[in-house]
Amino acid sequence: MKNSLGNPARGDGFYDRSKEIKKIYRVLETGASIYLAAPRRVGKTSILKHLEEFPQEGYHFIYVITESVDDPNEFFKVIFEEVIKSDVIKKIEQLSSAITSAIAGLMGIVKKVGPVELREKEDVNYYDAFVELLSHIKKEHGQVIIMIDEFPQTIQNIFDKHDKITAANFILKNRELRHNKHALDKVSFIYTGSVSLFPMIQKVIELTSINDVRTVDVHPLDYDDAKDFISKLMDNEEFTLDNDMIDYVLERVKWLIPFHLQLIQQEIVDVYESTNNPIDKAAIDQAYDQIVHSRNKPQFEPYFSRLTKIFKDSEYGFVLEVLTYVANNDVIDNMVLSDKSVKHNIEDTKNILDILEGDGYLFKQDDAYRYTSPILQSWCKKHICK
Repeated sequence: MKNSLGNPARGDGFYDRSKEIKKIYRVLETGASIYLAAPRRVGKTSILKHLEEFPQEGYHFIYVITESVDDPNEFFKVIFEEVIKSDVIKKIEQLSSAITSAIAGLMGIVKKVGPVELREKEDVNYYDAFVELLSHIKKEHGQVIIMIDEFPQTIQNIFDKHDKITAANFILKNRELRHNKHALDKVSFIYTGSVSLFPMIQKVIELTSINDVRTVDVHPLDYDDAKDFISKLMDNEEFTLDNDMIDYVLERVKWLIPFHLQLIQQEIVDVYESTNNPIDKAAIDQAYDQIVHSRNKPQFEPYFSRLTKIFKDSEYGFVLEVLTYVANNDVIDNMVLSDKSVKHNIEDTKNILDILEGDGYLFKQDDAYRYTSPILQSWCKKHICK
């Protein structure tokens, strides 16, 4: 298993997440749609890509990312076009000649001239086009699963570009789609993203708008799996780590997500190659300290640049001050939080803290918040929270 740091793991690079995958299929068997819930960098996208690459018999998975989409019609256009050009449709066309002519008619919506796409009509309703496409997919073709990555960010984008009403209607339109007669029993959706869905929904509408979606949590690796994960990464190296050293690695990392394990394994290799000495605890400490070197900025910068997209003006000021305080003091209690909310004129601190907790920045323990990851805390303390 190669270290795929910064990219979704594919093929042989994917570490088996059988517990999560079994949960996903168990829900899909009921015909329900899923919210795949996890903080950033826990491995959600790798799981989605694995499902697309190695589906169980009778299932067809289509991966779509809508991170930059900021308009409802554009959202359905992106999904429509991804489904149209997917291997799923090609397989279905092989099973049913009837769908071939139907798809040909739908493709008339968009003309392609070289690399440029020209719409025949400026007022194409892509929700309706997508529903029509679904009407030609039959249950016997298998279960089609459309996996939408960065769905919560899309809601935020629509909220920012348009208004709260447009964002609320967009959420309801997706609910309507899940219950459309042409989707029931043959099409399901998996929503996920690096921003928590529920707090984002609550910003614009009641949670009942998605009470038909089942949540599947993706947790950090348990201790045994994390140990196995490091061991498999080390199989590609010219040196090994004994059990005691692997235990010490996990002790330093604490929050055992694949991303952080890949980070420290990369730095351990760097320490070894620069010294040619056996890896001991001092070497692991050096590798840990190297993680927060500025050369790793591409790995950490998205954690904090994303906050500017989610939180605006005084909310962002409040969030940055909270993260700075926790980075420097290890913990923030309710009294300090209350003082900072008054300073920044923030009324709904709960929703903000729910987002920070759901996205893996902080966790609550004994009525106080701490950093979920000591690595992220160290990065913030050195580069962001000064």
